[in-house]
Amino acid sequence: MIIRKLTDSDSEALFSLIDDIESTLVSRDFWLPIKDTSREHYFDPSWTEFYGAFDGDRLVGASALFYNPFEFGESVGQINESTDGVAEVGRSMVHPDYRGQNLLATINKELIVAAKEKGLRFLLATIHPDNAPSQTSFRKLGFVKRTTYFKSDGFVRDVYTYDL
Repeated sequence: MIIRKLTDSDSEALFSLIDDIESTLVSRDFWLPIKDTSREHYFDPSWTEFYGAFDGDRLVGASALFYNPFEFGESVGQINESTDGVAEVGRSMVHPDYRGQNLLATINKELIVAAKEKGLRFLLATIHPDNAPSQTSFRKLGFVKRTTYFKSDGFVRDVYTYDL
């Protein structure tokens, strides 16, 4: 398995993986709808950096650092923090055929390294309270649950942070 930063040339593979994830969700509430503005910036390094796990040429897992408060400002406000020096770990996904192999943790470890290199203060992650695999993965990495809230779009999320 190779873990690396995704580039523009990986866009078709990423969107295919997203389609696979969305069609096999255990619960629609686990996956926030993707806003067009977000999707437009998936390969804009000032906004988003995706890392992925590849089995040969196949993208089988991915996770992103979102640097723009458009993505995470509401959640940061729930823990009374400034958005300065923060990134959100989001769009974390592993193809169903590859789950249970710690791929999400492996990818997110790379995101933590990238965030430290950028000199960020902390990382944020929002997870549905019933999404036990994601909750466990983020806690094992050292993320700490700070609060639970209903987002303005009606989705409930636990807010986790990781001090860098």
